[in-house]
Amino acid sequence: MDDDYFHYKRKMLSRAYLLASEYTSMHNGYISDDKVPSKIEYLSKWIEYQFLPHYFGYVPAWRRFVRKFSGKRTLPDFCVVGPIKSGTSDLAVNVMLHPNVMPPLAKELLSADLERWRMNYPTERQKNVFASRNGVVLTPFLAPYLHWMELIYNLSRERPETKIVLTLRDPVKRFYSQWKWEIFMAGKKRSDNLPFLNSFPAYVDKALSVFPESPMFTACGFDPLQTSIYWKAVGYWIECFGQNNVLVLDVQDYFSDRNKFLNQLYDFVGLPPFEIPKFRDRVNENPIILPPPDEESIARLGAFFEPYNQKLWHLLDKEFDWGK
Repeated sequence: MDDDYFHYKRKMLSRAYLLASEYTSMHNGYISDDKVPSKIEYLSKWIEYQFLPHYFGYVPAWRRFVRKFSGKRTLPDFCVVGPIKSGTSDLAVNVMLHPNVMPPLAKELLSADLERWRMNYPTERQKNVFASRNGVVLTPFLAPYLHWMELIYNLSRERPETKIVLTLRDPVKRFYSQWKWEIFMAGKKRSDNLPFLNSFPAYVDKALSVFPESPMFTACGFDPLQTSIYWKAVGYWIECFGQNNVLVLDVQDYFSDRNKFLNQLYDFVGLPPFEIPKFRDRVNENPIILPPPDEESIARLGAFFEPYNQKLWHLLDKEFDWGK
């Protein structure tokens, strides 16, 4: 298989992310009227969406229904989990390029009930056929659900030996990325009307002023400060699955050297080594451009997260190069 094949496969696996981004941009006022798709173009993309090989989250109802009659379905063999806005979408698509990985139908499964997950995974027969042709075959769970306690517990009860890879991002950089995502998801009109979304310093000031007494405003469903505090969630994953089944990585290493990072992940979960081609773009990157973070806000956030990071270092018995 040459590089062209993997570029094509990656394009197909990430197509749902692009269509979702285009729809959100249009719905939330980030596309000018002259660039809004015509009814025919919109219908064409809607039809295309019905038959995609992989989905960001929502799967068309008819496809969920049809898959009920295909035989007994499996559950994931390993998990790659992080907080939102930490590169989980790009990482997920590249993990699925491994020739011994069978991709799930959807990345983000909106339920903690594992029986409802099965619809997204291959049947036992499909996995056996794949294994007869390729040897090792594993299916992953790839989602930004680091803090979802019920999901962690349910998965550990059902599959306690599952290999877990937790990918963490510098909490200050993740917080800044979430600010940009909040503006995108809230929409232009709504964001313009909320003064604490208008600038990054204002967003930082408001988040710090209400924590922990009140949750911060969120359009995407995740409290921005709490989501960047990792140590308790990481501790619970380790408690539920055991130290030997949990690998904690700094996602910055992924963006510095994708193949080195991925092969460390592959080795841990039981996949053979593999090298992916270089890709210029990142999957599910925010389409709107905003000013970079100011130094004062970075310093304030760094001071806020420092004691929580220290608890994480104590838990892991190692440190990541965050804020340096």
